[in-house]
Amino acid sequence: GHTVFGMTRCLYLFGKTVITNFIFQAMTNIMELDSSKSSFLIDGFPRNEDNVKGWNKHMEDKANVKFVLFFDCDLEICKKRCLDRSQSSGRVDDNEESLNKRIQTYLESSKPIIDQYEKEGKVRRVDASGSVDEVTYAVDCAIDN
Repeated sequence: GHTVFGMTRCLYLFGKTVITNFIFQAMTNIMELDSSKSSFLIDGFPRNEDNVKGWNKHMEDKANVKFVLFFDCDLEICKKRCLDRSQSSGRVDDNEESLNKRIQTYLESSKPIIDQYEKEGKVRRVDASGSVDEVTYAVDCAIDN
């Protein structure tokens, strides 16, 4: 069978925008699985204005955005890391063409969302250019603040 996130990943690989309602239904289902939890980390979301509008429509009464954890790293370093990862990951989207497309999408769609949350004082930046241990420590500090 296919999981919600597996299907989302498949759609992402083909460059399609995942239907917003589908994402929010998945989030709601996961949040309802364990009612004892009051905080959730939502990785890589929202990616665009449509996601933000969907969040405001479907999730605003269910969850508050405490902060956005932003991994701040030079795009060339990110690209090199993904290309290095491609040597062992088996990911079909870790190639020069796909990475350039992903960077362009980030600059056009995701960066304005980060900027919006930054204006609201909700962005916690982590210097992601360091080693795994350094970034892990920075993330722990950012989440604990």
